[in-house]
Amino acid sequence: MPVQPIPIDFIAYDAGGTVILLVEAKSRHGTSESWAAKLRRNMLAHGVLPKAMYFLIATPERMYGWKEQHMPLNEVPPQFTIDARKALAPYFAKLNQDPANIGPRAFELLILTWLTDIARSSEHRSELDPLSDFVV
Repeated sequence: MPVQPIPIDFIAYDAGGTVILLVEAKSRHGTSESWAAKLRRNMLAHGVLPKAMYFLIATPERMYGWKEQHMPLNEVPPQFTIDARKALAPYFAKLNQDPANIGPRAFELLILTWLTDIARSSEHRSELDPLSDFVV
């Protein structure tokens, strides 16, 4: 059976058109690093994703990230995690959404809004912010 392309929620490109970030948004609660590692492995094993510098799985509670360069395709724990409750709190408020009850489409919109704000504003970057590397 040929490998099929699989959808990814968001793809970010640098100014030259190179894929730098793949983002999968899941409105699931009670996730773990092990869950995220399995999801990443399954996505890579069951389809074709473009090569990217970073891979991020976002949930309402946690965000899990990998720097994909030279990263094996097997189950690998995230290289960093972010407290999404803190990072996304202003977006839940702005979109009048409850993190505990947000649906999949609303969560995707929230993540899109967050990513757009990061891409548009250097004010949100800091040396301590692990996502500062995502913005080119």
